[in-house]
Amino acid sequence: MAAQKLNFFEKIANMVGVLYRHQAAQFPRRLAILKAVGKHELMPPRTADWPAIKGDWKKVQKFVADGHYKQLTIKEGLVYTAVALEVAFWFFIGEMIGRRYIFGYLVPGDFVSKETKKQAKAIEHDATQHHH
Repeated sequence: MAAQKLNFFEKIANMVGVLYRHQAAQFPRRLAILKAVGKHELMPPRTADWPAIKGDWKKVQKFVADGHYKQLTIKEGLVYTAVALEVAFWFFIGEMIGRRYIFGYLVPGDFVSKETKKQAKAIEHDATQHHH
């Protein structure tokens, strides 16, 4: 007896089931890797890390000043560009997280800075002094 031929939707359902079972089996391992990488990469630098960071920054400055970037391959240049963009994007994302708003700082409409209040008080004081 020949096996029944599967229609398109049954093939898709079987394929989704296979993919799901594979991904479900891989999930715990991938989650552990993601947590480890996230913990390492997103942690702020420790005091012991600063000398290495300063040394790396000096290397970058020397690399640019000496013009060694001209000898990079296209692939290396793209990788370094991607890393620089990642750093810039993380900075802007951090700014958004810090101010808890995407487009800018939320300032109340009736906000007056301390400096402006001082200036207004001084002007009022001068005005009352001249009238008396």
